[in-house]
Amino acid sequence: MIKDSGERREFDTGAVRDMAKGKGRMDLLPWAAIMEISKHCEAGAAKYGEHNVDLGIPTHSLLDSAARHLAKYLEGWDDEPHLLAAAWNLLWAIQMTVSHPECVDTPWNKDGTDVGC
Repeated sequence: MIKDSGERREFDTGAVRDMAKGKGRMDLLPWAAIMEISKHCEAGAAKYGEHNVDLGIPTHSLLDSAARHLAKYLEGWDDEPHLLAAAWNLLWAIQMTVSHPECVDTPWNKDGTDVGC
């Protein structure tokens, strides 16, 4: 079954499709940057095992690492790709909030639950 919002967009050719609003614009993503992130993921998989991060990492750890890498990048350190590492950590912090909300352990998570990550 194909999901259908009930709304349509029509193209100059006469073809119609479901509306795209609210679904995200994949065509606007920075694909060169995403390719670099994918290489960082490949290196991490070789070091820690595939899908290790998918098991869940507390967001404080990801955000701490992102901030440290960003600071090093801003200070001109070139011993590793710090901007790339900062971006990777930020993306995974976002991923944890979406797929592992139990890993969100930042101070504003004040719902009274313990982090089960």
